[in-house]
Amino acid sequence: MKHKRITLFSNNTPKNWKNLILCALVVFNFSLFSGDSLKYGAIRGDYLAFWGAGKIADEQGYSQIYDLNNLKSVQFRELEKLGVISKTGDSSVTANPVPYFSFFVIPFQLFSRVNLVQSYWMWTFLNLIVLVGYLLFLQKKLVRYETDVNHLNLLILMLISYPVLINIYNGQVDVFLVVFSGEFMRNALSKKPFPSGLWLGGLLLKPQLLILIIPVILIMRYWKVLLGFILSSGIIMITSFLLSGISGMKALFNLLIKYSGGITSSAPESMINWRMVGLNLNNLLNTSLGWVITGLGMVLTVLAVYFLIRHKPPYGSSQWITTILGVFSATLAVTWHSHYHMAMVIIPFLIYASMYKQLPEKIIFLWGIVTPIIRFAMLIIALLVIVFTKINITDNEGWIIAFSGFILNLVILISSMQYTKYHRLKQYKIPE
Repeated sequence: MKHKRITLFSNNTPKNWKNLILCALVVFNFSLFSGDSLKYGAIRGDYLAFWGAGKIADEQGYSQIYDLNNLKSVQFRELEKLGVISKTGDSSVTANPVPYFSFFVIPFQLFSRVNLVQSYWMWTFLNLIVLVGYLLFLQKKLVRYETDVNHLNLLILMLISYPVLINIYNGQVDVFLVVFSGEFMRNALSKKPFPSGLWLGGLLLKPQLLILIIPVILIMRYWKVLLGFILSSGIIMITSFLLSGISGMKALFNLLIKYSGGITSSAPESMINWRMVGLNLNNLLNTSLGWVITGLGMVLTVLAVYFLIRHKPPYGSSQWITTILGVFSATLAVTWHSHYHMAMVIIPFLIYASMYKQLPEKIIFLWGIVTPIIRFAMLIIALLVIVFTKINITDNEGWIIAFSGFILNLVILISSMQYTKYHRLKQYKIPE
């Protein structure tokens, strides 16, 4: 009697392998987050800065939240309580600033009334609830006809992506970029330009994300979208002015100049833009040639945006969605301050593109898994190197991860251009 041979992964279809990769990365991300953050999560630089700004706003007023000396005093005082630093070690650590309009600091005034550790975990769980809840809501609202897309797998893919991981890990605020950009897109699909513009104003949370989309709106003459944006952004800035006053707004402006210039906490070598490419090339080759590459790359990326929008796709159409996806992907590469977690802004557009096959499935899948896999591989390699050579190579981790994010977003930009070109040729029946 012949026995049937049983082999591991005998049903090794692409679908099953994708599911296996997703499951493995869920476990990997959870282990990283639960292992490290349980011990150090509360003192992450980003959340500590937000918490500190909220504490200052509560105790001294919003006009003082941009003062680096105030921030340093509050942050160090809390780190001393936690036993992270000693009073004699103050000079070796710098304060992390909060270069945001004071309107966006209001929630942290409430969170700062709870001790730092508890506050961090409250913020973390709030972010997870908002993110998962909103993505489920968005998927439900985007369904217009039956597709073969596995919505659960798509949700998991977005949740395990590196922008989401690093946002949650560091206690950042980019979950709300997902909501703002998602509602901007969803209202456009419903042909509601004014509400769409209102939600776009929320991106003043990270105003550097607006450097291309606002000119695009002007060029395409989406006046109702622009009107909505002006109204919501006006409310945000007026509220911030009333909270911080002239002195506070002046301090914010000065802080933004310092931040864009590259103060320590801005970590430009770990960004996902052309600035990162030039800076790391200069450091590796001991030259200034990197800035030439940066300048050329930025010009070419802006030209790509021009080719994306020059045919002015109908507002709220599928082609329009892909065009705006390309615009935001280009923004991440061009804008001077662009960390990996900011890539969360394109997640709603990627979900739509996946559901309606606007981009190759493998491109969206790779966007979600490549950097986590690279990080896993780097951890294994670094461990082996330390074991056998006693040499620590983790210093290169930041720019390698950043470069992977930079390339992935350029791939999304190129794929968006290919889709819009194909759609245009098909529409006018022009042979390729």
